[in-house]
Amino acid sequence: MQRYLCYFLCGFLILSAGVATAERTDEVVLLNGNSITGEVKGLQQGKLEFKTDNAGTIYIEWEFVIGLTASGVFDIENENGDHFYGSLSKAEESHWLMVIGPTGPVILNMDKVVTIAPIKQTFWNRIDGSLNIGASYTSADSILQYSFEGDATYRQRRYHARVTLSSIQTHQEDRDTTFRDDLDFTFTRYRKQRYFAAGTLSFNRSSELGIDLRTEIGWAYGRRFKQTNKSNLQAAAGLSISRDVPIGGEPTSVSLSAALLGRYHFFLYNYPKTDILVELSVLPGVTDWPRVRVNLNASIKREIITDFTVNFSISDAYDSVPPGGKESANHDLAVVLSLGWTF
Repeated sequence: MQRYLCYFLCGFLILSAGVATAERTDEVVLLNGNSITGEVKGLQQGKLEFKTDNAGTIYIEWEFVIGLTASGVFDIENENGDHFYGSLSKAEESHWLMVIGPTGPVILNMDKVVTIAPIKQTFWNRIDGSLNIGASYTSADSILQYSFEGDATYRQRRYHARVTLSSIQTHQEDRDTTFRDDLDFTFTRYRKQRYFAAGTLSFNRSSELGIDLRTEIGWAYGRRFKQTNKSNLQAAAGLSISRDVPIGGEPTSVSLSAALLGRYHFFLYNYPKTDILVELSVLPGVTDWPRVRVNLNASIKREIITDFTVNFSISDAYDSVPPGGKESANHDLAVVLSLGWTF
């Protein structure tokens, strides 16, 4: 028994040593003619994530890459929303990429490639997210305000799931605390030709609008009209079902609304990295017309050091008939300056 155990341990050590010393064989060729050997981890929003033995993980702007070779299996998406699967190889001409799949090789213009995702990834490697924290204090009025925002996205070949949480609290002596809290879950399923279907579940609170709790479920179908390595423009239309609990009041009846959604995302990865996002939703009432709700969120992030950002955001929630009645405002406007961390 001890002899077999020794054989097992020796074999395990040999295999471990082989894995530890295995060389990374993927290669990226840069615009200046230099080449780097490592492992392709993926392409997202104009950045090629590339893991090397000596320099760790580096991020290369896609426009400076003219050739790429990778032995793994990848999901490659172009600007038209077409997907290609296979390993990667350099084409005869620079700025072109050969995808070697089960049905044969396909040549793609690298300028038109927007995402490259390894098929075999761990659960945690598929998650991207960020955390933002802000605070301010005014001694003259004894006003303390703090904000928190976090999001996490799980990505797969055909879908992604996202959860976002934001909270803004304002405390002042001799006055009630004002608050605005939002928790949203979104599941998006991608279709051909850049079409997609999305389902949402959200929970919201707002002292300005007189909402103690709003529960809302929505569905929308839309299209990504523009998808490049620097920007993304999409719009969708659908339906939403909601139920409000006013502050100090009884729950309202379930209401049905139409949903018109738009989203524009612009990003630059030249230093300093810049990320601009604008989201707009318009929800005209169906069962409670002429009530109309509008939500606007706009933000800009600038990287100050690696993975740390300074963020400025403006958000406004409008309700033509707020649940809190005449004592509530129609707008809940928030302006936030915060520091953030991306992962």
